[in-house]
Amino acid sequence: MLKSTIVDTRVRLRPSKKLLESLNAQKEHLKELPANVATALEKNGYSVPKSIRILKDSELVFKRPQIDTKLLDKLTADVPDVPQETAEAPEKEQEQQQRPVDGHFLYLNDLHWLNSTLTELRKNNVINVFLYELIESCELILPENEFKPRNPELEARCQRLREEQQNREYQKMTKNVDATLKHVPEDTVAYQLKSINKQIIAVAQFIFSVAAGFTFGFFGVNLMVGPLPFGFRILLGVIVALVIALAEMYFLAKKLHEYDEVLDAPKRKTPNSPKVSGVQNIKPHVD
Repeated sequence: MLKSTIVDTRVRLRPSKKLLESLNAQKEHLKELPANVATALEKNGYSVPKSIRILKDSELVFKRPQIDTKLLDKLTADVPDVPQETAEAPEKEQEQQQRPVDGHFLYLNDLHWLNSTLTELRKNNVINVFLYELIESCELILPENEFKPRNPELEARCQRLREEQQNREYQKMTKNVDATLKHVPEDTVAYQLKSINKQIIAVAQFIFSVAAGFTFGFFGVNLMVGPLPFGFRILLGVIVALVIALAEMYFLAKKLHEYDEVLDAPKRKTPNSPKVSGVQNIKPHVD
């Protein structure tokens, strides 16, 4: 699996029933509601009065809250390092309060608005609830990379290459044990010399063919037709040599392709052949 870029980088919060019930209980003191909050309330069966103005994301104006270190120290003063076991509440009530509900997600702008609203309500002695108490039972969803499946053809090719590598390593390990693998043709000096000779012969054949074509264009046409200008004879020789060079390159590439096809033929798997997992002990042919 491959990871792609993060499309949506926003942090999302799925509101819990506790949060929605608190907002529903205080909606008579609210004059404005963000669109995401209003949608979450309506989708979970809570009505939104028409007197409340629905704010769009671009209309949300707020100040980023500052961390009150004194209040934070006061709240965490009696918190032990190791959490203690608390009395278990009734299972049904606890599940209803902490279980996330369906609906729209809330984003950081909505949480900033909620924090500002709770601050104003606390100043007016309407409620005495803090933001962390409402969102502690909510589900926080962080942005993640999307996974893309790999190309099946690429995965099959990688699997085949891994099996071939495992086979080569297995042959090296069992080379001194199995008598049929003691003299692998690829490891002998004669095999390497034959390969080098083939390559040298192919290069020499290419050079001789191009030289013969140039000679024919430079001397042969002059002998058949008659005396020609020196520059025209050079041009004929270059043209004939170029044509022969292109033809030689074509046949050389075709021959190399056929050679690769012959080498890869045993490695290919037929569609009807059964799949074999693990390391396969493929012994090379010994002359």
